[in-house]
Amino acid sequence: MLIGPDVKARAGVGLLLVERAAEAFAEQGFHGASLRGIAREAGVDHSTLVHHFGNKVGLLTAVLDWHDQQAIPDDLPEVITPEIVLTGFVATARRNQQFPGLVQLLSTMSAEAAATNYPARTFSQRRHGLIVGVIASTIHEQQVGGIVSNDAPAQQQAIEIVAAWERMQVYDALHPGEVDVPAFVERVMRGAFGL
Repeated sequence: MLIGPDVKARAGVGLLLVERAAEAFAEQGFHGASLRGIAREAGVDHSTLVHHFGNKVGLLTAVLDWHDQQAIPDDLPEVITPEIVLTGFVATARRNQQFPGLVQLLSTMSAEAAATNYPARTFSQRRHGLIVGVIASTIHEQQVGGIVSNDAPAQQQAIEIVAAWERMQVYDALHPGEVDVPAFVERVMRGAFGL
């Protein structure tokens, strides 16, 4: 669940390129999809794509930002309750099931980002930081409010939830249908939030 500042700035052709790239990456993987092919599918010149995104990693990060933004409702209330956070993350897990190719790509990218010289390492760290931050903040508020009696550090609980969620998605990619990832996310977060 991210609000990527770059994606909204890239209106029109940029958004079309992101949508075409999402399809290509989901179907062909990061290495199988070509910038020229994506540009061709979007009906633009290769140089237009490079102008908007710089390179393939820039395009990939825009695709992942765009994918995450799809789970954010347009009409968020001013006060974000634990129920809203839970509903948003479960909806994200359900949405991820509709795009297994992108989820596999994100999982691969996360694993590759462990290498300090990986081009999208900073993006992956930022993405994890934002997700962990939202979950940790919600757990902390529930602890302070006396809703949750668990005194384990909220940050650590959030990290464990995100790590388990990612591994569940990898397992689901290897063994389709054996696990219900959205149900897992809901169960774990309900427990952590005291709902």
